[in-house]
Amino acid sequence: MDQQRKQRRGAEIIDGHEDGFREDGYSNMLNKYGTAQDSSMSYEYGLEAITDDMELTGLYEGNGLFAKIIDRPAEEAVKHGFDINYGDQDIMEYVEDRMDQLDLEDKFATAEKWARLYGGAIIVMLVDDGGGLEEPLDWRNVRSIEELRVFERSLVQPDYVSMNQFHFGDSLRKGQPFGEPEYYHVFSTYGYFTVHRSRCLIFRNGRLPERTSNAIYRYWGIPEYVRMKRELRECITAHGNGGKLLERCVQAIYKMKNLANMLSTEEGENTVLKRLQVIDMARNLLNSIAIDNDGEEYTFESFAMSGVKDILDATCNMLSAVTNIPQTILFGRSPAGMNSTGENDLENYYNMVENIQKQNMKANSRTVIDLILLQGKLEGKIPEIPKYKVRFASLWSMSETEQAAVEKTRADMEYTKAQTAQIYMDSSVLDPSEVRKSLANEGDFDIEEVISAEDLDIPGDVFELGIDTPVHIMDLSDGEERAGPDAVMSISGTDEEEDSEPDGGIIHISGANTDQSEPRAAAVLVIHDGRILCASRSNSEGICGPGGKIEAGEEPEEAAVREAQEEFHITPHNLIPIGDNKGSPGLYLPCRIYFTDQFSGLPEADGDEMLNARWMTLQELQGEQLFPPFEESICMLMDLFGGEGYG
Repeated sequence: MDQQRKQRRGAEIIDGHEDGFREDGYSNMLNKYGTAQDSSMSYEYGLEAITDDMELTGLYEGNGLFAKIIDRPAEEAVKHGFDINYGDQDIMEYVEDRMDQLDLEDKFATAEKWARLYGGAIIVMLVDDGGGLEEPLDWRNVRSIEELRVFERSLVQPDYVSMNQFHFGDSLRKGQPFGEPEYYHVFSTYGYFTVHRSRCLIFRNGRLPERTSNAIYRYWGIPEYVRMKRELRECITAHGNGGKLLERCVQAIYKMKNLANMLSTEEGENTVLKRLQVIDMARNLLNSIAIDNDGEEYTFESFAMSGVKDILDATCNMLSAVTNIPQTILFGRSPAGMNSTGENDLENYYNMVENIQKQNMKANSRTVIDLILLQGKLEGKIPEIPKYKVRFASLWSMSETEQAAVEKTRADMEYTKAQTAQIYMDSSVLDPSEVRKSLANEGDFDIEEVISAEDLDIPGDVFELGIDTPVHIMDLSDGEERAGPDAVMSISGTDEEEDSEPDGGIIHISGANTDQSEPRAAAVLVIHDGRILCASRSNSEGICGPGGKIEAGEEPEEAAVREAQEEFHITPHNLIPIGDNKGSPGLYLPCRIYFTDQFSGLPEADGDEMLNARWMTLQELQGEQLFPPFEESICMLMDLFGGEGYG
């Protein structure tokens, strides 16, 4: 009968019909694994009891380790200050002075401390704009920002009426963000007041879901202690019990003959107690004891404590993990392990601090800086409010050795880039002007820093001449003198050449630099399938390709690309220079000519300067009226290709 029952039970297990059988894993009836009696299956997370604000305050005041966890990241976030480029040294100094007067960094650090301690905090900005605290901030009438005051979450109550009765239309009419109160009620020791949200800087310790277990923290954030309560308790308890373990690691053992028989009577029990007191008193006073050689024995037994250090280290590691603060900072201990530098721990810590800067300080600091700039403009200290980006100074302070290594690496990189550029220039892939332009765009090269008026030894008023002041230029190559405000001037030569002419109103320059063929216009010949892109000029001057005048601050190649985009709606690529045509005085400007067979876009005349865009062969162009500079550029192209010429 038993055998049949076992077989039937085995079949039920195989078929998966046995009551209580786990189909998703294994069960072991011997060690209860996978069954209801399995102890590992009985663990469930239970919510911690709510920590009131007075307990948080007491912990911060009386527990040094907890206070360090709260303070250190907040102080680290503002320790190195800001690194903001306003484009003007005077503006930067003015803003920094006003920040110091407002004690901005300390206020931000304090607000972040209270946010970590209580879950949130606000900074009330006392701004002189003609309105009260309960009125919206009027940016148009801001005259000055006078003070910043910090209030922790335990003193501040959001206006839940305005927050809970929010309608999406309010965000359009009032600019009120979703889930944000319109007012805050502050119950300070120094008085009660209501302040509009536009006058407040909000600091939160993270975000919580809408269905959080504690409604107090829903809007603000969770206090740090709630997340690390258990780990902090175990760490402090483990270190506190370490001293007690030392007392118990050595145990005294007293052996007495017939001890059991003596304890059976009341008189014998008193005798044993008196004897123990005498031995203990003698050991404390004389550091030695006297015992009966025949019936007594007194020894010490030591206990190993090899696992205690591991437990202490484990509690420190867990506390460091939940606070994101490395042990080198939290406990002041040296890094240990295979990688003993601790750089990874510090990197994670600085990432946490940077997250604090981005979430709580970046937008808030921009609000304060905007108010300072408005005040500076009103005071006449700032001519125009600049554009800027809020940046915090680097958290990592490099040593002199690390700084030198970084500079050496940067120098090696620049040297390699220079070698590569030289190879490209030698291979005619790049022009030196293109390399110089690239360096200027990257901020690594500025022609004004290399060549200045002082270097050329030229009177400063030469660069300040107005349009009505004539400039006399003597071209030494042909002896012709040209004058007038429209004269083109380029300067070169030595000090002897400049000093040879005593008249300060005449500047002598070499003929090579005053050649009127210097390009003041640019054009590009776009070739596709043996045909040239062209169109009819709207002023009836003939057929022409893309080209036009070079604008101020523009390179010839940039002008050629721009003209092609404006006149034919295409963007030419990889332009190859052919040369310069000299133009015709009074008719056509000197022009830099390029050609290419690569472009993007569909050619189409703009209808303003160009009409009827089309592709034409050289033979087709010979029978047409061509714009003279365009005709000259085709001849230059044929000469470049080694053809017999055009015409």
